[in-house]
Amino acid sequence: MSTLEISAPPALPVSPRQPRTWYFLGSAVVALLAYIAFNLGHLAMMVVAFVWHGDPDMTEAQIVELASQGGNIAAGTIAACALVVAVLWAAIRIARQGFADYLALRWPSRDELLHGLAITLAFLLAWLLLSFLAGHPTPAFVIDSYRSAQDAGLLWLLLIGFCVAAPVTEELVVRGLLYRGWSQSFLGPIGTIVLSSALWALMHQQYSWYYICQIFLVGLIFGHLRRRSGSTWLTVITHGFFNLAVLAYVALKLAYF
Repeated sequence: MSTLEISAPPALPVSPRQPRTWYFLGSAVVALLAYIAFNLGHLAMMVVAFVWHGDPDMTEAQIVELASQGGNIAAGTIAACALVVAVLWAAIRIARQGFADYLALRWPSRDELLHGLAITLAFLLAWLLLSFLAGHPTPAFVIDSYRSAQDAGLLWLLLIGFCVAAPVTEELVVRGLLYRGWSQSFLGPIGTIVLSSALWALMHQQYSWYYICQIFLVGLIFGHLRRRSGSTWLTVITHGFFNLAVLAYVALKLAYF
């Protein structure tokens, strides 16, 4: 008696998951998570500062003063940078893309770099002249942060926080993640530059509306540079240069005026 052999059907090949892009809604959700991570980083460092330097009997005003010290703000920005990068890495990993490719972390050419620095410096000088003629003072937030960091011997930390960590954090999210996803959506590149610059400016509620408008215009410049060069590193560098120039101006103002 023979045994009837029934052969199993061949297994269908399993297609690997294809890389994807986070478009408008997906990019917005990831950016929101990054924003939450950014604030958690600052909150964690404020808790550390309170435990390290604080007094259980501190008044509310003293707590606010501690949180507004330049060194503590810079430390919070550095901690927040690490958390934001982790959120971006996880989102890009889920999308099965390369981190550097997705965020356009391409080193700019010399001409692109010089072009970006020249535009940024020209805008800053023009805005300082306009502020002087219109009688707008330098933001108290910047001056107080500089003074408190200087008094605590933490200017080096302020430089790292304001000129390295903050540009890396904000540019990877705004000109990196959001530009990548939104520019390929219904917004297109121009709509993305305008909308992302507006949102980026509105995040800076520590400033008056006059300086929020300045930040919006700076965002348009950085967006132009991102679109023109295809490099987010260029906007990181020009952002850091802008912040460094502002701190240098504040240092000169406090020293001689």
